[in-house]
Amino acid sequence: MVTTLPIRNLHLEYKLWVIELNFYCEMIKIFESHLEDIVSKNGDKEILAKVEQFQNQFIRQREVIDELKHHLNISEKQLVSFTRDMMEVGYEFERLDNHPHLRDQLFTFRKIFNELKDEFHRFESECI
Repeated sequence: MVTTLPIRNLHLEYKLWVIELNFYCEMIKIFESHLEDIVSKNGDKEILAKVEQFQNQFIRQREVIDELKHHLNISEKQLVSFTRDMMEVGYEFERLDNHPHLRDQLFTFRKIFNELKDEFHRFESECI
């Protein structure tokens, strides 16, 4: 079943998603700072290997965030174009597909990121 939303709601949702993705970027910066602290206090090879794994995962998550932002930007531009085209006939009551593919991608990203965050917190607590 395809869910539809008013155009204004889609626009708001795009904005909220971008804000959320920016928040995840800030979290990654904090995690990377914590990794630096762990490295400065511990030279154990196992810990350093795990630190490198987390660094790589954070890099990948940042890449995914950039890809999602890019897709959101494209969708937002398409929405703006559609809105311009519909101005003459009115679009206030138009409802559009609720971008299920983007929604799925964001849901998957959240799930993976939260799992990574939990794993990182466990690792961090073991290093204290």
